[in-house]
Amino acid sequence: MSEAVPFAGGRCQCPYTTYSAGSGAPVLLILPALGVAARKYEALAQSLVQAGLNVLVADWPGQGESRPRPSRQFDYGYRQLVEDFVPQLRGAAERHFPGSLQVLVGHSLGGQVATLYAAAHPNSGVTVIGVACGNIHYRHWQGLRRLMTPTVAVIFNLLTAVLGYLPGKRIGFGGHEARQLMRDWGRVAWTGSFRHTGLAQSRSADNPTRSLYIAIDGDTFAPPASTRGLAEMIQAPPQIDLLPSPRPPQENPHSAWLKAPHSVVERIASWLAQQPAQVERRA
Repeated sequence: MSEAVPFAGGRCQCPYTTYSAGSGAPVLLILPALGVAARKYEALAQSLVQAGLNVLVADWPGQGESRPRPSRQFDYGYRQLVEDFVPQLRGAAERHFPGSLQVLVGHSLGGQVATLYAAAHPNSGVTVIGVACGNIHYRHWQGLRRLMTPTVAVIFNLLTAVLGYLPGKRIGFGGHEARQLMRDWGRVAWTGSFRHTGLAQSRSADNPTRSLYIAIDGDTFAPPASTRGLAEMIQAPPQIDLLPSPRPPQENPHSAWLKAPHSVVERIASWLAQQPAQVERRA
């Protein structure tokens, strides 16, 4: 079933699809990776439903089937995704699956947004699961790889300043991305902090949000140190599981797991089954 949620006061429509496993089961809100369309998560969604979990997956604003595309006239950053996009998705999830526990499942960029939401709304009642995601501070890599994210950030800042957006498809990174989002991303690469977004961040020691972070072995885009750096924002100490890549080594583990998501789904389902019942609160 496909509908859409509004973003930016209705200037943008973001299509989403729901998959039902049955009333009362948790609903997993899938937040995609940068530049990855919601349709790429079809196999994951179907596997989650087979595991007895409801699913809602949406396109980011201006990505996939969502319009308009980012430009100088239509721009947004992390803050708008946390304060506008996620609440709209939560409202849609409540309409389709009333009373179900809401679980934010974020891949890469989606994991960052899910974590930021939980840090800003520690009493919202959501559960967070991050997959192949992390804090992109350069210190979370070793050797020459430390140059990767800061160098990319400089290039992205130049491109977005000239064009008003990032032409990710043309340069092989992400999609047609919003200028402010990529500038926010770049500042994290240099500082490791999201404070510049203006979002509130509760102390992880005081945050009751339940969370699980799954790293994929061999993922150089989100190594375990990077995943830990993100997970520590809402959980002390964080729970991080390292799973082997389900695909051949020549395929990038960061996204290749989507082609064979069964091990990730099994871990998600078993972890959720171990969690005590939780009464959801809304922030």
